[in-house]
Amino acid sequence: MSTTCPTCAAADETVTVRLALLDSDRPLDPPTRELLTMPSEPRGTSGAAIALFVLAGLMGLLGLTTLGSGDKAADVDDAAYQLGYHYGAFLFAAVLLGIGLAVHFAHRSRRSDAADQWPRTYEQWQQLHQVWRATWLCRRCRVVFRPDSAASSAIPAEQFPQWSVAVARQDDRPGAPSTAA
Repeated sequence: MSTTCPTCAAADETVTVRLALLDSDRPLDPPTRELLTMPSEPRGTSGAAIALFVLAGLMGLLGLTTLGSGDKAADVDDAAYQLGYHYGAFLFAAVLLGIGLAVHFAHRSRRSDAADQWPRTYEQWQQLHQVWRATWLCRRCRVVFRPDSAASSAIPAEQFPQWSVAVARQDDRPGAPSTAA
């Protein structure tokens, strides 16, 4: 499947952006590859917070098994030792959970501080992904375009990140026609 470039009318040099990035026979130069690469999917929770939540859960399970395993600390008369033996894993889990929540909320506030950052939600990222998949690259004149959109003219590859976000944002408005991929 090919389409004609609106700038140079070449059909043999046009390819979808996705296929241009995957092409090992004619690889793109690193700056162009970086410009055309799809932005990563926004995540609601950072990896560090997820790791801390998992560790807190494991410590909670360890605490439950310690409570259910019987009283192995009965031969020690120190009440503080027995309290730590029985409930120390729960205390450690609570500390890990608290740190995980702090990391999670710090990550969230950093994301909300970047008000111009788009996409911010998974739905917006999907919209951007649809635009990205429907975009073509002309290798001859280094422009990107959307053949399915009459209003889309060819733009230089250097403007692709801003252009794709603008098109996806336009499609994201309520009542806007959906972009077909």
